[in-house]
This record gives sequence, C-alpha cells and structure tokens, in this order.
Amino acid sequence: MANWARYLVVPSFLAPLVACSEASASYVGDRFFPSTLATVVPTPADFVNFPQLMQLPDTGSREIDFPFAYSKLITPDWSVSFTANYRMVGRGSTRSGFDDLVLGTQYELYSSAEHEFVFSAGGTLALGGTGSSDLGAKSFSTVTPTLYIGKGFGDLSDSLAWLRPVNVTATLGVALPTESTTVTGATTVDNPDILQWGFALEYSLLTNSHSADKGNAHRFAEGLVPLVEFAMQTPLNGPSAGQTTGTINPGVIWVGEYAQLGVEAIVPVNASSGRDIGVRAQLHLYLGNIFSNGIGKPIFD
Repeated sequence: MANWARYLVVPSFLAPLVACSEASASYVGDRFFPSTLATVVPTPADFVNFPQLMQLPDTGSREIDFPFAYSKLITPDWSVSFTANYRMVGRGSTRSGFDDLVLGTQYELYSSAEHEFVFSAGGTLALGGTGSSDLGAKSFSTVTPTLYIGKGFGDLSDSLAWLRPVNVTATLGVALPTESTTVTGATTVDNPDILQWGFALEYSLLTNSHSADKGNAHRFAEGLVPLVEFAMQTPLNGPSAGQTTGTINPGVIWVGEYAQLGVEAIVPVNASSGRDIGVRAQLHLYLGNIFSNGIGKPIFD
C-alpha cells in the first residue's frame, strides 16, 4: 500500500467518532440504504459488522483498529447493539487491547415509503472502565443521545431523474460524559460535552424493484455504491469549545444479497484533525437475509 494511503495521524479524542460506527441497512419504500462505514444510517436492522480494518494512528504513533459490531432487532422498528473495538497502538513497541464497550439502541419513529424518508432516534452508551487504560480507554461513561435521518430522491420529477439514485443520511448527537473532569496525579483533564454530527451522500442504483430480479441484483457493477461521508465533532464547552474536527471519507460499497463490502479513505478536515490519509475496510452481513427465519428476524414481530 502506498505511504499516502497507509497512515493517518488523528488526535485520540477523535477515536470514538471514527471507530464506533455501527450502521444498519434496510429499505424504505423502494429505497435501499446501505450500511455506511463512518456514520450511522437511520434504519434499525439485524446485522454483524466483522472487524473492520482501520489504519488510524494516534499522534506520534501508528494505530490499527478492529471494531466488531452486532445489532439485534427487538421489534421491526427497534434495535439494540454493541460494539467492541480492539486497538493496536505503537511505533517500535506495540500496545494492544480493547477500548470501552459501546452499547447502542435505535428506534424508527417515522417513515414514508412514498417519499423514501425515515427518521429515527436512539444513541449509544460507552461503558467507562471496560477497556484498557493503557490505551486511553476512559474510566467514566459517556451517553450520546442521537437523531438519525435518511432521504432518497426517487420521488423527484422526470426533469431531475438523474438525481433519483441519490441517498442522503445524517446524524446529530451530543456526547455527555458522566464526569466533567478527570484527575490523574497532578493533571486535570477536561471532558467536554461534544456535538457529534455527520452525513453521507450516496449514488445507488439499488432499489426494491431492482433487487426483486435476482439476476440483476448480483451483477457486480450494479451493486457498487460510491459515497462520501462527513464525520465531525465540535466541543460545546472547555478550552476547545467551538473547534470542529473530523474526517471526510470518500469510498465505495459493493452490495450483495447477503453481505456488503466497503472501503473508504479517511481524510482529516484540518490540522487539528490529523495529517496524511488513512483507510478503513468493512465486511457487513445482512442477518435478516441470511437467517430470515432465525436470528435474522425480530424477537417480537
């Protein structure tokens, strides 16, 4: 791999934003929303994200992350999930271990099949003390209530038909730490409330009517979904209040019947967000398609 695409130096406070994305994939009317890699789409689902490789080094060191995520539908509109992230950090000697365990939930509040629109609410809970302190895992917990929105443009007029394959998804949440400061020896560290926001732009030819034809659905080119994701965060208080950091993540997803593969570049938006370019790759399994009569169906249908 070329040097420009191998390493990304990112401040450690960006790690939860870029490493703890547990996304889902589903239809809203005729519109298919694939699982995104850096942000979360607004459709609860049964899925497994196998460890996605991320070259994501900390400042002054090289880091590789392997997040694993599992989501389970309780009802057709409500899912719960967990994410475990294994990290390898080092330049010369290497330290490794798990980050804090992250629990999540998502509930679909409203959807319009006609307008390919969906709105959900939920969030995550990072359980302090469950990860390795040597790798910077927090001793305190963080609650992040979040809103999720998705919109397809298949309802546009014929004059704008070229825009019909466009999908837009967005998230808006606030990370609320249970401790405002942490004292280590003589050092006091501020733990600010952080506005976490992001969105994804996709161009997808996959629709429900299209996928009904299994022959077409498995054609490689038609399963390709180019996209770009923006994953940002802005501290709301503390010494860095108002200073936005984050990454822009261009990439491509290939969607199959039972799984999807995705790869993205990780590009910092400014000097405070890091330097150089990183990469992430993901294997995402659609449990609802693989085990439609077993673990891939809601507990309460």
